[in-house]
Amino acid sequence: MFKRLKRKFILINLLTTTIILVAAFSAIYISALNAANHRAERPFDFPPEHMEDKVFRDEMNQRIEQERKDSLQNLLISLIVSGCAIEIVIAFLSVYLAEQAIKPVRESYNAQKSFVANASHEIKTPLAVIQANLEAADIKGNHWLDNVSKKVEDLANLNNQLITLAKIDSLPKNQKIEQQEVDLSQLVRETADFYIPQLNKKSIKYNFKTENKKDQTVFLNKADFAQILNILLDNAVKYADKKVIVKIANKKVSIRNDGTVISEEDCKHIFDRFYQVNKASSGVGLGLAIAKQLAEVNHWNLSVMSDGKMTEFSIEL
Repeated sequence: MFKRLKRKFILINLLTTTIILVAAFSAIYISALNAANHRAERPFDFPPEHMEDKVFRDEMNQRIEQERKDSLQNLLISLIVSGCAIEIVIAFLSVYLAEQAIKPVRESYNAQKSFVANASHEIKTPLAVIQANLEAADIKGNHWLDNVSKKVEDLANLNNQLITLAKIDSLPKNQKIEQQEVDLSQLVRETADFYIPQLNKKSIKYNFKTENKKDQTVFLNKADFAQILNILLDNAVKYADKKVIVKIANKKVSIRNDGTVISEEDCKHIFDRFYQVNKASSGVGLGLAIAKQLAEVNHWNLSVMSDGKMTEFSIEL
């Protein structure tokens, strides 16, 4: 992320200075060219015997013209060399300034990332103790304890999401991802089947489609892919009105649902952390951000589109 910002900063600086230098040097060259074209002829102190010699006069005019061209050419070369030298200096200066500008942001980001990771691990233990004590109490029908149990479960899910984000952020950019042989159709079908009871409870029609003529074996990180599927399926079930469609076409899995309409503007930011289309939702907007980062780590393409009637999330291997 910071390398991308640094490259943009340097590129903007270089483009800006290039435009300014080209404009300034072009003005200088055009001014010199106009001055040369309108320069009065130099008086020559010719010997009397050459004053009427046309050949001699033509030779002198050609020599004057050649001197004018040479001077303009030298000026142009000087401007180009000077411009390149200035651009090189600006490039080194831009690298230094970009590093100095991004340094406090990077330090702040790393401190925030470290805090989230440490705080999440610290919160995990007391949450587990509370859950264990609630289970040990075993008091049935007490809606107060049921409310506490539900909120503890929500906190545990949020904490797990923060831990997942912290792990993803700490991964080296070029780390090799562990992969295994997986039947794509079987993995998607088995993951989606867990949501059938919820779909039936909400009277939502579920349809599973596959264009693969036979089982398709792929190599991928099964845990990461399953986590993305769970996030997308959970969203589809949560916001669907009447139907959810899961489709597999070659190495592309798409999950479609009707219900909540996502605007074009929301589609641009839907994978941002803490961004929520429905502000009244009980979530905090981390699920899709996690899905997107897991996809990027594995070099998969995760996208969203909405036509006003159906919303479709697709993940392509």
